[in-house]
Amino acid sequence: MSNLGNKSFKTPEPSDIIYISNDTGSVDGKTTLSTITRIPESISRTITVNSSMTATEIQAEIDSIGKHIRENVSITFQFSNGTYNLDNYLVFLGFYGGGSFFIQGDTSQTDGLHTNHNVHLNFNNGSHGVWLFQNTAFMFVRHLKITTDDTYYSIYLARTGFSNIRYNYLISTGNVGNSRSINVIEGHSADIIENYFNNSFYGIISVLNSRVLSNNNDTVGTNPKYGLYANTNAIIAKSGANQPTGSIANETEANGGEIR
Repeated sequence: MSNLGNKSFKTPEPSDIIYISNDTGSVDGKTTLSTITRIPESISRTITVNSSMTATEIQAEIDSIGKHIRENVSITFQFSNGTYNLDNYLVFLGFYGGGSFFIQGDTSQTDGLHTNHNVHLNFNNGSHGVWLFQNTAFMFVRHLKITTDDTYYSIYLARTGFSNIRYNYLISTGNVGNSRSINVIEGHSADIIENYFNNSFYGIISVLNSRVLSNNNDTVGTNPKYGLYANTNAIIAKSGANQPTGSIANETEANGGEIR
């Protein structure tokens, strides 16, 4: 029987894990250090995409980013100026750690409420827009104009994590279906600050134990049917001078949801 009593053990942290990038030269499962790479993002950097790229190409750039964003590290996913005609939604999935992740358009433009964005993500083709799913890194979405068809979601925020959504212009082509400009669900927390909403069924919806701060958001063009909607033990806290206006109701609550 082996003696384990004198051995010490340590549960590996995510940054301790190493991965074999290729097996060239490996013998009996062994490989040299030169064929090993660390996955965590440890240096702040910017990934830039442009409007000539397809949704598939842009998604590949997103998926190539290391999931672990270390503390004090910032990853910026930069959309160059232009109109992007995209045939599928973009998913930012599973980024974690103490760092920050910026998804952004032209940040040289004025902060606050505006509609003249230099970056337009046009999902006007039967597709959702930008999805942030199960991220615990601090996620930012800012300075984007996003268009989606009726029944689809412009920005979708789901599960554990915190997001900051600001200075965007969100457009739906209709409000007959269940379209949502910003959908916050399944325990996500979000600060939603100074965004314009044009059309859609719901402007901001918080559902299933999610927590939202709506700070100085407003409508332009066609009002959504409902400005703010809290459902199933979710909360929307209001701040600032403006809130989205609804053509049926500015606010609605259901199943223990609260707007305050």
